[in-house]
Amino acid sequence: MQADEMQRLGDPGAHGLVVDAYMAQHPGDGADRRDRQSVFVHLIGLSARLEEHPPNGMVTDLFRRVLDKRSNLPALRRSHGPGPLTLLHMGGASDLGDYERRAREWATAVWESWSREHGRVRLALRKVAEPC
Repeated sequence: MQADEMQRLGDPGAHGLVVDAYMAQHPGDGADRRDRQSVFVHLIGLSARLEEHPPNGMVTDLFRRVLDKRSNLPALRRSHGPGPLTLLHMGGASDLGDYERRAREWATAVWESWSREHGRVRLALRKVAEPC
């Protein structure tokens, strides 16, 4: 999908949203520290991108700050399954606008599947978004 995305659409701004949605939808079992870090960081990305709309470079900085501040992130639990949309929702986008719409729909569905953890993720986002 990424090859098609780059070839047909260039460097779509929604690429980060797609990566965050995919990673948050495939969190692992949480037993490994890296699984816990990955899902937490990508949920921070979904929260920021869907609710705050910062530039992509700022989201990358937020990821670094989360990892710098917290070496052992908690295991998070989804409210329900992985959500009604998957990577397959992205297939066949007719143009950049359609691709970005589909990315936002998928990311929103994934973010909602983690609704029980929204408070924890938003609090962590606020803490790392504060000026150092």
